Amino acid sequence: FVRNAFGNFKDILKQIAYNPAMAQWLSFVDNKSLQYDLDNGGPGAYPDENFAREVMQLFSIGIYQLSSNGAIELDSQTGAPL
Repeated sequence: FVRNAFGNFKDILKQIAYNPAMAQWLSFVDNKSLQYDLDNGGPGAYPDENFAREVMQLFSIGIYQLSSNGAIELDSQTGAPL
């Protein structure tokens, strides 16, 4: 990841996606698509969507809701980030 720190998003995403540690951490080791599972006599289990969610949350949209000027939106009652 460090070698692509100043590269483009595609290169960083590729390094993350092909890293075996990410497969283990996000539980997509041996994960199959629905169609593959159905074609091979499986029960039709849906694929794990952890990888897609983590990529969106951690590497593109972030974990907090932002206002149009980029400031973190805060809860009006508690002051906690949304």
